[in-house]
Amino acid sequence: MNTQYKNQQFYARVAGLSYIVFTLAGILDNFILSSTLASSEQFLSHGVFANEQQFRWGIFSEIVMFAAVTTASMGFYLALKPINKSLMQTALCFRLVEIIIGSFVVTVSMSMLALSNKAYLLNVFDAEQIRHIIVIASSFRQPASEYSWIFMGVAGIITFYLFFKTSYIPKAWSVWGMITYSSLIIYPVAKLLIANLPREAMFVMFPGALFELGVGCWLLVKGLDFSAYKPELPAKSESSISAEA
Repeated sequence: MNTQYKNQQFYARVAGLSYIVFTLAGILDNFILSSTLASSEQFLSHGVFANEQQFRWGIFSEIVMFAAVTTASMGFYLALKPINKSLMQTALCFRLVEIIIGSFVVTVSMSMLALSNKAYLLNVFDAEQIRHIIVIASSFRQPASEYSWIFMGVAGIITFYLFFKTSYIPKAWSVWGMITYSSLIIYPVAKLLIANLPREAMFVMFPGALFELGVGCWLLVKGLDFSAYKPELPAKSESSISAEA
């Protein structure tokens, strides 16, 4: 295996490990830890959050998740750049937008936590007003996250299109990936255009979490199969054919 292949293999495994990390961090943040705000009746006794410690761990999970997304994005870029540099630069740009929006979500979460612990604010606002401010800040988190999925989806489609083209991984993984990332574009767009979209429509994206965990394990353990890809040779020009003759 030449140096280029070794480098591609290394970066693909890094991306695979990062996929596992950010998928597990996302599951922890969205399905295990609670980011629920306390009700008006619970506010004075429990504070702003139903469980502040879980909210703190949720922020930490988001930081880990977007750090892993950044690492995976660079890993895929470096692994697939020799195949199509311009397409992978495009994918990297879309991932960058996703990461910026994700960082905004984390900043909002940290701001909510900071506001809930500023005792001096009680000299300016009453407790219920502070709660309303935090509720308003919280309302930015979900729409921003869903908006970032569009950019994640475009980047993912490009990445797994190139995997499909090269057969570096089984084509079934590549097709599943393109379907998964297409759903990440369709859902937020549908939610924007269709009023009162049923919450059950979100279930269409659940196989995506299984995909990211599965393909991450595959890349980490199996890596890339270079034997399946036969690069297209550039067509010879008439002048070069004449010279050979």
